[in-house]
Amino acid sequence: MKLITQILTNRRRILSLIQRVFRLFMKPTERQKKIYKKIAPIIGINPKVIRYGDDTSEKSIFIMECPDPIDSNINFYSTIGLSDIEVNDKRYEILFTGYASETEIGNILSSCAFFIMKDGWGIKPGAVFETLVEMYKENLDMKHVLFTSPYLWEDKLEDFEVENDKINFLLGIPISDAELKFKAKEGLEALENLFEEEEINIFDINRKSVL
Repeated sequence: MKLITQILTNRRRILSLIQRVFRLFMKPTERQKKIYKKIAPIIGINPKVIRYGDDTSEKSIFIMECPDPIDSNINFYSTIGLSDIEVNDKRYEILFTGYASETEIGNILSSCAFFIMKDGWGIKPGAVFETLVEMYKENLDMKHVLFTSPYLWEDKLEDFEVENDKINFLLGIPISDAELKFKAKEGLEALENLFEEEEINIFDINRKSVL
């Protein structure tokens, strides 16, 4: 009896492992392909898409990465498929930027997506996901991710629809503890004005805090 139980347990474990591997290598849906084909020419050039899995391999998200058409030292990133789920009756994809030499941006962006997909974290302009940068990049001034309008692309992402669903885009920007406190006290607009006055380099995750 013990042998049968052990065999069944092992079979369940193997089946679970196969299912996890299968999920990780699933192909994108037709909807996700449509998002990719529409967003890629807007964001950059020579795009590539990588599937990121969470720490349990239960969830995965596609991340598109492409060089800036003007400066090949800078990469642009976008989730592909986060908008499959609704967040407060809206659908979102998240954008991120950074120097091409940085290797953790895809992980930071995918973790943002997983906290939304798995844990129900809310996202909207002005939302902050705390410690998301610090999870992957320790000992930096930058600790958190602030979500703001994707101003780098001006109005090119307005009225973005796929299969009759309006998709909203937000740009993730790393911020420091002091900048987070300033936002909590003075508001999002005041922080964005401060960033504009200080001409922060949003591509540099290693930048120093302006406060």
